[in-house]
Amino acid sequence: MKPHLRLLATLLVAGSILPAAFSAESGSLARIRDRGRLIVGSNMVFPTLNFPNPTTGRNDGFMADLGRAVAKQLLGDEAKIEFHKTGEDTRFDDVNKGVVDVLIDTIPVSEEKLKIVDFSSETFVSGSALLVKAGSPIKTIDDIKAGTRVAYGSANPDVKLIKAKSPGATYLEFEKSPEAVAALKEGKADVFTQVVTHLFRAASQNPGYVLTGRFTTKSYAMVVRKGDTELQAYLNDFLKKFRASGEYDRLYARWFAAYGGENIR
Repeated sequence: MKPHLRLLATLLVAGSILPAAFSAESGSLARIRDRGRLIVGSNMVFPTLNFPNPTTGRNDGFMADLGRAVAKQLLGDEAKIEFHKTGEDTRFDDVNKGVVDVLIDTIPVSEEKLKIVDFSSETFVSGSALLVKAGSPIKTIDDIKAGTRVAYGSANPDVKLIKAKSPGATYLEFEKSPEAVAALKEGKADVFTQVVTHLFRAASQNPGYVLTGRFTTKSYAMVVRKGDTELQAYLNDFLKKFRASGEYDRLYARWFAAYGGENIR
């Protein structure tokens, strides 16, 4: 036996601690377990996704609970989680520098982003949909006809798909979503089209309005440090099991069913 191998064998027999290279978990998973809490980054702006409850101080929403489910599997306790507010311009730096372990947020996968961070498998399907008053005959963009009044956000390019399909409809442009929702509630518009996350926020704040007819898709996923294949693989395995167990569907229903969530699955 070579000298360095004899030395290693002697240390193992003597009960020495294995060096990091020989540990089953020597990277981010070990660091999280040693710390005893999972640090999750989020911009915390959407009430149904991840938003600090002003009454309880607890982060509520689908993404917040998804993070707790990861913490429960990884650390045995869903409370062993810390939510860190991240900015649009700094979030990827935060995860790459280790300020947060993972971003669980409304972050779409793209080739450009894949150059600087890595993604898990899909956590949520967004895209553009419709917000209507409950009971409205408008279910999909096929129901938008000549004379239908469509409110839309100026920053959302997907409205062009409705315009191409229904050029005879009336289109009302608004800079901000709350202005469009107000027009809908005041009877000045029949439908409001915007990205799903904005529509869920509007529905949660305005009883009697529901989502329907998602007509584009945008895939969201968790974000990890570039090259962190260990944590990426762990999260993918978690999501696979979470879906197979039915927990994903139950969590989705908990946060979105009341607002027409099943209409846009």
